[in-house]
Amino acid sequence: MRMIFQELQRRAVDGIKRHALTIAAGSPRAEAQVLQEYLWCEESAESDALRQTIGTAGPPAWVTKLLARQLADEERHAALLRERLATLGANADRPAPAIARAKLWWIERACAPYAGAFAAGPVVVLLAVAAQLEATGVRMFGRHLGVLEARERAADAAAPDPTAEVVRAILADEKRHARSCAAALERLVTDEERGALAELRGRIAAIDRAFGVTIALGYWLLITAHALRDPRRTR
Repeated sequence: MRMIFQELQRRAVDGIKRHALTIAAGSPRAEAQVLQEYLWCEESAESDALRQTIGTAGPPAWVTKLLARQLADEERHAALLRERLATLGANADRPAPAIARAKLWWIERACAPYAGAFAAGPVVVLLAVAAQLEATGVRMFGRHLGVLEARERAADAAAPDPTAEVVRAILADEKRHARSCAAALERLVTDEERGALAELRGRIAAIDRAFGVTIALGYWLLITAHALRDPRRTR
């Protein structure tokens, strides 16, 4: 029953956000709002998680090297998003959505009891958070790219959509990051700790899902409001 509920929840979130992204694709103002949220994810949520992991006491050198490469990618993603926002004439420095900050707070709270649960140290907990954020990024950018590519095919566009080009470049890196974080976790934990790791990752994922529908509905309302007020909206 729980798995059925989770699948229904996943489909609801995906459907709501796809519809919002379809609306945004015809509105530069709404499109900018979407990219502003991506920018916050790249510069704050994901980058902060990576920096915090690098800054933990005594992470293995290979972990530091891996995450430093990922952090450089996130900084490049932010530059791509800022460039596209500038083209759209939009502000690139809006604050993070309150609901997104609340989700991260709950994730940190859920992780706190596991700080000393692994022989490799707190780096395991921080990597688990980073892995979830990267996996969420894969879904987020993959969904958006699917919407933009479908719109391109329907319009038989001669030139690629510039936003699609940005999203496509970021998505390729996010997929690699998600695999790397998951592989690093498996390498760091002992066989005896795998149960605790699965429990930790389950808690993080549950909080991510719990906020999913609420965030999706707020996202839809915000994007729709921006699109309706956009004089440049094409459809």
